[in-house]
Amino acid sequence: MELFSGKEVRQFTSELMNKINGEIQSFSDQKIKSCNVNEWIEYYYSKYSLYPIVLYENNITQSMVEEKIKKYNPWFKNNHYENEFFMTDGYCITFTIPYDGSAELLKLKPNTYIMTSFEVVDLTMPSNDNYGLISLDFKYTNQELKEKENPKQFVEDQFSKKFDSYKKMIEYVNSEIELFNLSIRDKIQHYLNERRIKATDFEMISEKLNLPLHLSANAPNISPIPLKRIERLPKVSLPQNRPIPKEYSISDADYKNINNIIHSSCTSMENTARTFNKIGEEELRDIIISNLSTHYIQQVTGETFRKVGKTDIHISFENKSAFIGECKIWHGIKNFKEAISQLMGYSTWKDSKMSLIVFNKNNKDFGSIRLVIEQWIKENTNRYNQENANVWQCTLHRPDINENINLCIMVYDITV
Repeated sequence: MELFSGKEVRQFTSELMNKINGEIQSFSDQKIKSCNVNEWIEYYYSKYSLYPIVLYENNITQSMVEEKIKKYNPWFKNNHYENEFFMTDGYCITFTIPYDGSAELLKLKPNTYIMTSFEVVDLTMPSNDNYGLISLDFKYTNQELKEKENPKQFVEDQFSKKFDSYKKMIEYVNSEIELFNLSIRDKIQHYLNERRIKATDFEMISEKLNLPLHLSANAPNISPIPLKRIERLPKVSLPQNRPIPKEYSISDADYKNINNIIHSSCTSMENTARTFNKIGEEELRDIIISNLSTHYIQQVTGETFRKVGKTDIHISFENKSAFIGECKIWHGIKNFKEAISQLMGYSTWKDSKMSLIVFNKNNKDFGSIRLVIEQWIKENTNRYNQENANVWQCTLHRPDINENINLCIMVYDITV
Protein backbone atom coordinates (compact mmCIF):
# COMPACT_ATOMS: atom_id res chain seq x y z
CA MET A 1 0.00 0.00 0.00
CA GLU A 2 1.31 3.44 -0.92
CA LEU A 3 0.54 6.61 1.03
CA PHE A 4 0.14 10.14 -0.41
CA SER A 5 -0.60 8.79 -3.90
CA GLY A 6 -4.32 9.51 -4.27
CA LYS A 7 -6.20 12.73 -4.98
CA GLU A 8 -4.59 16.07 -4.36
CA VAL A 9 -5.63 17.66 -1.05
CA ARG A 10 -7.14 20.70 -2.78
CA GLN A 11 -9.23 18.46 -5.08
CA PHE A 12 -10.43 16.42 -2.10
CA THR A 13 -11.41 19.50 -0.06
CA SER A 14 -12.99 21.15 -3.10
CA GLU A 15 -15.20 18.09 -3.60
CA LEU A 16 -16.22 18.26 0.07
CA MET A 17 -17.25 21.90 -0.30
CA ASN A 18 -19.19 21.11 -3.51
CA LYS A 19 -21.01 18.37 -1.62
CA ILE A 20 -21.94 20.79 1.18
CA ASN A 21 -23.12 23.38 -1.36
CA GLY A 22 -25.17 20.75 -3.17
CA GLU A 23 -26.95 19.79 0.05
CA ILE A 24 -27.67 23.43 0.93
CA GLN A 25 -28.93 24.27 -2.57
CA SER A 26 -31.40 21.36 -2.26
CA PHE A 27 -33.09 23.07 0.74
CA SER A 28 -36.67 24.13 0.07
CA ASP A 29 -37.45 27.85 0.15
CA GLN A 30 -39.44 27.38 3.35
CA LYS A 31 -36.60 25.46 5.00
CA ILE A 32 -33.88 27.97 4.15
CA LYS A 33 -35.99 30.97 5.28
CA SER A 34 -36.86 29.41 8.63
CA CYS A 35 -33.54 27.73 9.46
CA ASN A 36 -31.06 28.93 12.08
CA VAL A 37 -27.93 29.76 10.07
CA ASN A 38 -25.50 29.34 12.97
CA GLU A 39 -26.86 25.90 13.84
CA TRP A 40 -26.45 24.71 10.24
CA ILE A 41 -22.92 26.15 10.08
CA GLU A 42 -21.91 24.13 13.18
CA TYR A 43 -23.69 21.03 11.89
CA TYR A 44 -21.84 21.02 8.57
CA TYR A 45 -18.55 21.95 10.25
CA SER A 46 -18.78 18.97 12.60
CA LYS A 47 -19.76 16.71 9.70
CA TYR A 48 -17.13 17.73 7.14
CA SER A 49 -14.17 19.24 9.04
CA LEU A 50 -11.10 17.01 9.12
CA TYR A 51 -8.76 16.00 11.94
CA PRO A 52 -5.05 16.51 11.15
CA ILE A 53 -2.83 13.44 11.57
CA VAL A 54 -1.10 13.13 14.97
CA LEU A 55 1.81 10.68 15.36
CA TYR A 56 2.65 9.11 18.72
CA GLU A 57 6.37 8.70 18.21
CA ASN A 58 7.06 7.84 21.86
CA ASN A 59 4.95 4.70 21.46
CA ILE A 60 6.58 3.22 18.35
CA THR A 61 7.10 -0.56 18.68
CA GLN A 62 9.37 -3.01 16.83
CA SER A 63 9.04 -6.70 16.02
CA MET A 64 11.26 -9.10 14.08
CA VAL A 65 10.72 -12.40 12.24
CA GLU A 66 13.05 -14.64 10.28
CA GLU A 67 12.42 -14.53 6.54
CA LYS A 68 13.95 -15.53 3.24
CA ILE A 69 15.20 -12.38 1.51
CA LYS A 70 15.11 -12.02 -2.28
CA LYS A 71 18.40 -10.59 -3.61
CA TYR A 72 19.58 -9.73 -7.11
CA ASN A 73 22.26 -12.03 -8.56
CA PRO A 74 25.08 -9.80 -9.94
CA TRP A 75 26.40 -12.71 -12.03
CA PHE A 76 23.17 -12.76 -14.04
CA LYS A 77 24.07 -9.85 -16.32
CA ASN A 78 27.22 -11.68 -17.52
CA ASN A 79 25.80 -15.18 -17.57
CA HIS A 80 22.12 -15.62 -18.41
CA TYR A 81 22.28 -19.26 -17.34
CA GLU A 82 22.46 -17.91 -13.83
CA ASN A 83 19.23 -17.17 -11.92
CA GLU A 84 18.40 -13.45 -11.86
CA PHE A 85 17.51 -13.62 -8.16
CA PHE A 86 18.34 -15.88 -5.25
CA MET A 87 16.88 -16.36 -1.78
CA THR A 88 18.99 -16.02 1.37
CA ASP A 89 18.40 -16.14 5.13
CA GLY A 90 17.46 -12.83 6.68
CA TYR A 91 15.11 -10.87 8.89
CA CYS A 92 12.05 -8.66 8.50
CA ILE A 93 11.89 -5.89 11.13
CA THR A 94 8.52 -4.15 11.44
CA PHE A 95 8.13 -0.70 12.99
CA THR A 96 4.56 0.10 14.09
CA ILE A 97 3.63 3.76 14.64
CA PRO A 98 0.36 4.69 16.45
CA TYR A 99 -1.50 7.69 15.04
CA ASP A 100 -4.82 9.49 15.28
CA GLY A 101 -6.81 11.79 13.00
CA SER A 102 -8.74 11.47 9.71
CA ALA A 103 -7.11 8.39 8.16
CA GLU A 104 -8.11 9.36 4.60
CA LEU A 105 -5.60 12.22 4.77
CA LEU A 106 -2.74 9.70 4.60
CA LYS A 107 -3.77 8.83 1.04
CA LEU A 108 -3.92 12.43 -0.23
CA LYS A 109 -1.16 14.20 -2.17
CA PRO A 110 -0.27 17.64 -0.79
CA ASN A 111 0.56 20.63 -2.96
CA THR A 112 4.18 20.45 -1.72
CA TYR A 113 5.53 16.91 -1.79
CA ILE A 114 8.67 14.76 -1.81
CA MET A 115 9.46 12.88 -5.04
CA THR A 116 9.58 9.29 -3.76
CA SER A 117 7.21 6.42 -2.95
CA PHE A 118 5.76 5.94 0.54
CA GLU A 119 5.09 2.24 0.94
CA VAL A 120 3.57 0.79 4.11
CA VAL A 121 2.97 -2.88 4.87
CA ASP A 122 -0.24 -2.15 6.77
CA LEU A 123 -2.51 0.78 7.66
CA THR A 124 -5.12 0.40 10.41
CA MET A 125 -7.83 3.03 10.76
CA PRO A 126 -8.46 4.72 14.16
CA SER A 127 -11.72 3.90 15.94
CA ASN A 128 -13.54 5.33 18.95
CA ASP A 129 -11.59 3.00 21.23
CA ASN A 130 -8.20 2.57 19.55
CA TYR A 131 -5.53 4.51 17.74
CA GLY A 132 -4.68 3.77 14.11
CA LEU A 133 -1.43 2.02 13.21
CA ILE A 134 1.10 2.54 10.40
CA SER A 135 3.47 -0.40 9.81
CA LEU A 136 6.78 -0.20 7.90
CA ASP A 137 8.96 -3.21 7.02
CA PHE A 138 12.76 -3.24 6.78
CA LYS A 139 14.43 -6.38 5.41
CA TYR A 140 18.07 -7.37 5.87
CA THR A 141 20.08 -10.48 5.12
CA ASN A 142 21.77 -12.32 7.94
CA GLN A 143 25.15 -11.29 6.51
CA GLU A 144 24.22 -7.60 6.30
CA LEU A 145 23.43 -7.38 10.00
CA LYS A 146 26.43 -9.47 11.04
CA GLU A 147 28.74 -7.02 9.29
CA LYS A 148 27.44 -4.07 11.30
CA GLU A 149 29.32 -3.12 14.46
CA ASN A 150 26.07 -1.95 16.08
CA PRO A 151 23.15 -3.56 14.16
CA LYS A 152 20.50 -2.09 16.50
CA GLN A 153 21.71 1.47 15.88
CA PHE A 154 22.02 0.76 12.16
CA VAL A 155 18.40 -0.44 11.87
CA GLU A 156 17.05 2.45 13.96
CA ASP A 157 19.01 4.98 11.86
CA GLN A 158 17.61 3.43 8.68
CA PHE A 159 14.07 3.70 10.05
CA SER A 160 14.56 7.26 11.30
CA LYS A 161 15.95 8.41 7.95
CA LYS A 162 13.05 6.90 6.03
CA PHE A 163 10.34 7.92 8.49
CA ASP A 164 11.50 11.56 8.45
CA SER A 165 10.16 11.86 4.89
CA TYR A 166 6.80 10.36 5.98
CA LYS A 167 6.57 12.92 8.80
CA LYS A 168 7.38 15.73 6.38
CA MET A 169 4.59 14.67 4.03
CA ILE A 170 2.15 14.51 6.95
CA GLU A 171 3.17 18.07 7.89
CA TYR A 172 2.43 19.23 4.33
CA VAL A 173 -1.00 17.54 4.33
CA ASN A 174 -1.87 18.83 7.83
CA SER A 175 -0.93 22.37 6.83
CA GLU A 176 -3.45 22.35 3.97
CA ILE A 177 -6.13 20.70 6.10
CA GLU A 178 -5.75 23.31 8.85
CA LEU A 179 -6.35 26.04 6.26
CA PHE A 180 -9.40 24.15 5.02
CA ASN A 181 -10.80 23.85 8.56
CA LEU A 182 -10.27 27.58 9.13
CA SER A 183 -12.18 28.51 5.96
CA ILE A 184 -15.04 26.02 6.07
CA ARG A 185 -17.39 28.00 8.35
CA ASP A 186 -17.18 31.14 6.18
CA LYS A 187 -17.88 29.13 3.02
CA ILE A 188 -20.85 27.36 4.61
CA GLN A 189 -22.27 30.73 5.72
CA HIS A 190 -21.80 32.05 2.17
CA TYR A 191 -23.70 29.07 0.69
CA LEU A 192 -26.55 29.46 3.21
CA ASN A 193 -26.83 33.21 2.59
CA GLU A 194 -26.73 32.65 -1.17
CA ARG A 195 -29.55 30.10 -0.96
CA ARG A 196 -31.61 32.39 1.31
CA ILE A 197 -31.23 35.34 -1.13
CA LYS A 198 -32.38 33.08 -3.97
CA ALA A 199 -35.49 32.09 -1.99
CA THR A 200 -36.25 35.73 -1.07
CA ASP A 201 -35.84 36.89 -4.72
CA PHE A 202 -38.24 34.19 -5.90
CA GLU A 203 -40.84 35.22 -3.31
CA MET A 204 -40.52 38.90 -4.25
CA ILE A 205 -40.86 38.26 -7.99
CA SER A 206 -43.79 35.88 -7.41
CA GLU A 207 -45.63 38.63 -5.54
CA LYS A 208 -44.97 41.15 -8.32
CA LEU A 209 -46.23 38.72 -10.98
CA ASN A 210 -49.45 37.97 -9.10
CA LEU A 211 -51.48 40.33 -11.39
CA PRO A 212 -55.32 40.28 -11.86
CA LEU A 213 -56.58 38.20 -14.82
CA HIS A 214 -58.09 40.09 -17.81
CA LEU A 215 -61.35 38.18 -18.24
CA SER A 216 -64.00 38.67 -20.91
CA ALA A 217 -66.98 40.83 -19.82
CA ASN A 218 -69.27 37.99 -20.88
CA ALA A 219 -67.47 35.36 -18.78
CA PRO A 220 -69.75 33.63 -16.25
CA ASN A 221 -67.16 33.93 -13.46
CA ILE A 222 -65.04 36.94 -12.57
CA SER A 223 -62.72 35.11 -10.15
CA PRO A 224 -60.99 31.72 -10.28
CA ILE A 225 -62.88 28.79 -8.77
CA PRO A 226 -61.09 27.67 -5.57
CA LEU A 227 -60.00 24.06 -5.80
CA LYS A 228 -60.19 21.89 -2.74
CA ARG A 229 -56.78 20.32 -2.22
CA ILE A 230 -56.06 16.99 -0.61
CA GLU A 231 -54.92 17.52 2.95
CA ARG A 232 -51.31 16.40 3.11
CA LEU A 233 -49.10 15.82 6.09
CA PRO A 234 -46.14 18.18 6.25
CA LYS A 235 -42.93 16.68 4.86
CA VAL A 236 -40.45 15.56 7.45
CA SER A 237 -36.74 15.77 6.70
CA LEU A 238 -34.76 12.57 6.72
CA PRO A 239 -33.59 12.08 10.34
CA GLN A 240 -29.88 12.59 10.87
CA ASN A 241 -28.26 9.76 12.84
CA ARG A 242 -25.63 11.71 14.76
CA PRO A 243 -23.72 9.94 17.51
CA ILE A 244 -24.25 11.45 20.94
CA PRO A 245 -20.88 12.78 22.09
CA LYS A 246 -19.79 11.41 25.48
CA GLU A 247 -19.23 14.84 26.93
CA TYR A 248 -19.55 13.36 30.40
CA SER A 249 -16.52 11.12 29.96
CA ILE A 250 -12.88 12.08 30.54
CA SER A 251 -10.78 11.74 27.39
CA ASP A 252 -8.75 8.65 26.51
CA ALA A 253 -5.64 10.86 26.39
CA ASP A 254 -6.17 12.08 29.99
CA TYR A 255 -6.85 8.54 31.18
CA LYS A 256 -3.69 7.22 29.51
CA ASN A 257 -1.62 10.10 30.91
CA ILE A 258 -2.89 9.54 34.47
CA ASN A 259 -1.98 5.85 34.26
CA ASN A 260 1.46 6.72 32.87
CA ILE A 261 2.10 9.06 35.82
CA ILE A 262 0.98 6.39 38.30
CA HIS A 263 3.15 3.78 36.56
CA SER A 264 6.22 6.04 36.68
CA SER A 265 5.63 6.79 40.37
CA CYS A 266 5.21 3.14 41.32
CA THR A 267 8.17 2.00 39.24
CA SER A 268 10.30 4.48 41.20
CA MET A 269 8.98 2.92 44.42
CA GLU A 270 10.05 -0.52 43.17
CA ASN A 271 13.56 0.82 42.53
CA THR A 272 13.81 1.98 46.17
CA ALA A 273 11.67 -0.76 47.72
CA ARG A 274 13.47 -0.66 51.08
CA THR A 275 12.02 2.81 51.72
CA PHE A 276 8.46 2.16 50.57
CA ASN A 277 8.07 -1.33 52.04
CA LYS A 278 7.89 0.26 55.49
CA ILE A 279 4.86 2.47 54.82
CA GLY A 280 1.19 1.57 54.65
CA GLU A 281 -1.55 1.68 52.05
CA GLU A 282 -2.64 5.26 52.78
CA GLU A 283 0.90 6.65 52.61
CA LEU A 284 1.52 4.89 49.28
CA ARG A 285 -1.71 6.39 47.98
CA ASP A 286 -0.72 9.88 49.19
CA ILE A 287 2.58 9.68 47.28
CA ILE A 288 0.71 8.84 44.07
CA ILE A 289 -1.75 11.70 44.70
CA SER A 290 1.15 14.10 45.28
CA ASN A 291 2.69 13.16 41.91
CA LEU A 292 -0.66 13.49 40.10
CA SER A 293 -1.21 16.93 41.66
CA THR A 294 1.93 18.26 39.96
CA HIS A 295 0.45 17.41 36.55
CA TYR A 296 -3.22 18.36 36.86
CA ILE A 297 -4.81 21.63 37.94
CA GLN A 298 -8.03 19.73 38.70
CA GLN A 299 -8.55 18.76 42.30
CA VAL A 300 -6.82 15.47 43.07
CA THR A 301 -8.12 14.05 46.34
CA GLY A 302 -7.85 10.93 48.48
CA GLU A 303 -10.62 9.18 50.40
CA THR A 304 -13.31 11.06 48.44
CA PHE A 305 -16.92 10.03 49.00
CA ARG A 306 -18.27 8.42 45.84
CA LYS A 307 -21.65 6.66 45.52
CA VAL A 308 -21.11 4.05 48.28
CA GLY A 309 -17.99 4.10 50.44
CA LYS A 310 -14.87 6.14 49.74
CA THR A 311 -12.39 5.87 46.90
CA ASP A 312 -8.60 6.19 47.31
CA ILE A 313 -7.82 8.45 44.33
CA HIS A 314 -10.33 10.81 42.74
CA ILE A 315 -9.68 13.37 40.00
CA SER A 316 -12.66 15.47 38.96
CA PHE A 317 -12.59 16.94 35.43
CA GLU A 318 -14.76 20.07 35.39
CA ASN A 319 -18.36 18.83 35.27
CA LYS A 320 -17.43 15.56 33.66
CA SER A 321 -16.97 12.20 35.29
CA ALA A 322 -14.07 11.48 37.57
CA PHE A 323 -11.03 9.28 37.31
CA ILE A 324 -11.24 6.75 40.14
CA GLY A 325 -8.28 4.79 41.49
CA GLU A 326 -7.86 2.31 44.33
CA CYS A 327 -4.59 1.31 46.09
CA LYS A 328 -4.34 -2.12 47.74
CA ILE A 329 -1.70 -4.29 49.39
CA TRP A 330 -1.70 -7.84 47.96
CA HIS A 331 -3.32 -10.30 50.38
CA GLY A 332 -4.44 -12.94 47.89
CA ILE A 333 -6.92 -13.28 45.05
CA LYS A 334 -9.97 -13.02 47.35
CA ASN A 335 -8.96 -9.51 48.49
CA PHE A 336 -8.12 -8.64 44.89
CA LYS A 337 -11.67 -9.53 43.78
CA GLU A 338 -13.10 -7.51 46.68
CA ALA A 339 -11.05 -4.49 45.52
CA ILE A 340 -12.57 -4.81 42.03
CA SER A 341 -16.05 -4.93 43.57
CA GLN A 342 -15.20 -1.85 45.67
CA LEU A 343 -14.21 0.10 42.56
CA MET A 344 -17.44 -0.83 40.79
CA GLY A 345 -19.40 0.16 43.89
CA TYR A 346 -17.71 3.57 44.02
CA SER A 347 -18.45 4.43 40.40
CA THR A 348 -21.51 6.10 38.96
CA TRP A 349 -22.82 5.65 35.41
CA LYS A 350 -20.46 8.43 34.25
CA ASP A 351 -17.27 6.94 35.70
CA SER A 352 -16.11 4.62 32.93
CA LYS A 353 -12.34 4.93 33.44
CA MET A 354 -10.64 3.64 36.58
CA SER A 355 -7.48 1.95 37.85
CA LEU A 356 -6.49 -0.56 40.53
CA ILE A 357 -2.93 -0.30 41.90
CA VAL A 358 -1.70 -3.36 43.82
CA PHE A 359 1.51 -3.43 45.90
CA ASN A 360 3.24 -6.67 46.90
CA LYS A 361 5.09 -6.24 50.20
CA ASN A 362 5.39 -9.77 51.59
CA ASN A 363 5.34 -12.42 48.84
CA LYS A 364 8.82 -13.29 47.52
CA ASP A 365 7.34 -15.02 44.45
CA PHE A 366 6.12 -11.92 42.58
CA GLY A 367 5.77 -13.90 39.34
CA SER A 368 3.05 -16.10 40.84
CA ILE A 369 1.02 -12.99 41.76
CA ARG A 370 1.17 -11.73 38.20
CA LEU A 371 0.05 -15.13 36.87
CA VAL A 372 -2.92 -15.27 39.27
CA ILE A 373 -4.01 -11.75 38.29
CA GLU A 374 -3.62 -12.45 34.59
CA GLN A 375 -5.73 -15.62 34.93
CA TRP A 376 -8.51 -13.58 36.60
CA ILE A 377 -8.30 -11.02 33.78
CA LYS A 378 -8.62 -13.73 31.10
CA GLU A 379 -11.71 -15.17 32.79
CA ASN A 380 -13.54 -11.95 33.76
CA THR A 381 -12.91 -9.26 31.13
CA ASN A 382 -14.32 -8.73 27.65
CA ARG A 383 -10.88 -7.95 26.28
CA TYR A 384 -7.51 -6.82 27.56
CA ASN A 385 -4.11 -5.61 26.43
CA GLN A 386 -0.95 -6.27 28.44
CA GLU A 387 0.93 -2.98 28.11
CA ASN A 388 3.81 -4.06 30.40
CA ALA A 389 4.72 -7.23 32.29
CA ASN A 390 2.81 -5.81 35.28
CA VAL A 391 0.18 -3.58 33.63
CA TRP A 392 -3.07 -4.72 31.96
CA GLN A 393 -5.61 -2.43 30.27
CA CYS A 394 -8.97 -4.20 30.47
CA THR A 395 -12.56 -3.70 29.33
CA LEU A 396 -15.35 -5.05 31.57
CA HIS A 397 -19.09 -4.92 31.03
CA ARG A 398 -21.28 -3.74 33.91
CA PRO A 399 -24.74 -5.26 33.35
CA ASP A 400 -26.26 -3.15 36.15
CA ILE A 401 -25.73 0.04 34.13
CA ASN A 402 -25.27 -1.62 30.69
CA GLU A 403 -21.95 0.18 30.15
CA ASN A 404 -18.40 -0.90 29.32
CA ILE A 405 -15.81 0.07 31.94
CA ASN A 406 -12.11 0.71 31.26
CA LEU A 407 -10.02 -0.73 34.10
CA CYS A 408 -6.23 -0.50 34.26
CA ILE A 409 -4.73 -3.09 36.62
CA MET A 410 -1.18 -2.36 37.81
CA VAL A 411 0.86 -4.48 40.23
CA TYR A 412 4.22 -3.53 41.76
CA ASP A 413 6.79 -5.40 43.85
CA ILE A 414 8.20 -3.55 46.88
CA THR A 415 9.38 -6.58 48.83
CA VAL A 416 12.79 -6.43 50.56
